[in-house]
Amino acid sequence: MMRRTASRCSIPWHGGALVLGMTLVSACAAVQPFDNAPPSSVRPWNAPNLPEYSAALARTEQAREPVSVDPQKTYELSELIDVAQRTNPETRVAWEHARQAAIAAGIAEGTYYPALVLAATGAIDHVPLPIPQTVVPGGVFTADTHFVIPALSLEWLLLDFGRRRALVDAAQALTMEATAGFNAKHQQIVFDVTRQFHALTAARGKVAAERAALDSARSLEESAAARKEHGLATLPELLQAQEQTARVTYDLEDALAAEHDARMALLETIGIRPGTPIDVADISQQPLPPTLDESVDEAIDRALAQRPDLIARLASVRAKEAEVRKARADFWPRFLARAAVAGNIGELKVENSPYQSVDELQYDAGFRFEWSLFEGFERRNKVYLAESQRREAEDELEHAKDKAVREVWKAYNDAKVALAKHRAAAALLAASEKAWAATLDSYQHGLATFPDVREAQRSLASARTVDVAARAEVLTRAAALAFATGDLARPVNGTSAP
Repeated sequence: MMRRTASRCSIPWHGGALVLGMTLVSACAAVQPFDNAPPSSVRPWNAPNLPEYSAALARTEQAREPVSVDPQKTYELSELIDVAQRTNPETRVAWEHARQAAIAAGIAEGTYYPALVLAATGAIDHVPLPIPQTVVPGGVFTADTHFVIPALSLEWLLLDFGRRRALVDAAQALTMEATAGFNAKHQQIVFDVTRQFHALTAARGKVAAERAALDSARSLEESAAARKEHGLATLPELLQAQEQTARVTYDLEDALAAEHDARMALLETIGIRPGTPIDVADISQQPLPPTLDESVDEAIDRALAQRPDLIARLASVRAKEAEVRKARADFWPRFLARAAVAGNIGELKVENSPYQSVDELQYDAGFRFEWSLFEGFERRNKVYLAESQRREAEDELEHAKDKAVREVWKAYNDAKVALAKHRAAAALLAASEKAWAATLDSYQHGLATFPDVREAQRSLASARTVDVAARAEVLTRAAALAFATGDLARPVNGTSAP
């Protein structure tokens, strides 16, 4: 029988049952690993080594360097982007990927150099050999050897019909692909920070609009109260004005909560803890450009020339082309030069003779010619596979180009529509402000009804909200167009750590 415990599996042994005992031991070994797994699926489990991992995680968090932020400084968008690029861990991961690709290219280039190997072999041999008794009476010939053989060998591939060149080209193309991915990660972070920054700007504009709406509602309530005191307004009018003030107060609190959420989202995108004191610049009243400065064709041409994702796709195509050349070069022979120098240091004795020592130099040099003539069509199939992967990479590049064109078209049209909507929203806001002022004045002088002035106040609040949303949309669409064309975080000369 087998008894399973929390820490071991014991097997009684009664002698003679060797096969049964081995079977039980195997079964015990199969059961043992489950001792470290949760006993059931119905509740969390405190694993034996869980506290160790928790303590290690806490130490890692304590050792993390805080982000350097000046609480007395007002950070503009460009400064927030700089902080994000220096602190966001995704940029460091992409940087390491680019470095690894560059190191792999260096490894490929190293195949052009000769290989120099130093080795040493030391051993003791006792070799009995059968031999006819007519030669040795005992029928066994025994030799004892003590030896050390140090050797220095050199091997240099002189001719390989393009194998190494193809490997180097593929590695360099993959380096460019990783570098383009590194730049793409920076552009993505810049775009995310820009988008969240403008979302915060829109939230702040909404707060400003709700504050203005609250001022308008209070003005309406004061006017209704004044008319009520003079017997020119009814109690329902005053109550409706107070209701409107309460509703706008609620909307203001809701806008303040949305502003807080937008701020937290921006800090998270940058890589800053939510409790970090940082003052973000408010550009909600910054003037906007009236029109786009370029045509859509110019934007498309620039995107096709500089978008990092397209550059990465092109680099992938070149890497696949190099792999095709490598697969075809494998059909050809290899020609190598080799040389070695070694020392034979040791001693030998035969039977009962004394040891005889040796300390001599040995060497060799020559050439080696290798040509694999048949290997079961492996090389041919590798060529087919490499050519298929190259065609796949080419098709992916064309698809990526078409997608980039569509993205630029959409981003360009969205930016144009956003500018047009902002102009219309600005005109609507100006008209609503004039209508509100005129209607309120007329109501105060008894020339307009309460429903008229209340509708004017609501229309003004709606116009302010539309203007804020249109302004934020212009900024966001402009950032999306810059992202689609690859203008965000353009590469700079030189190399540096992020």
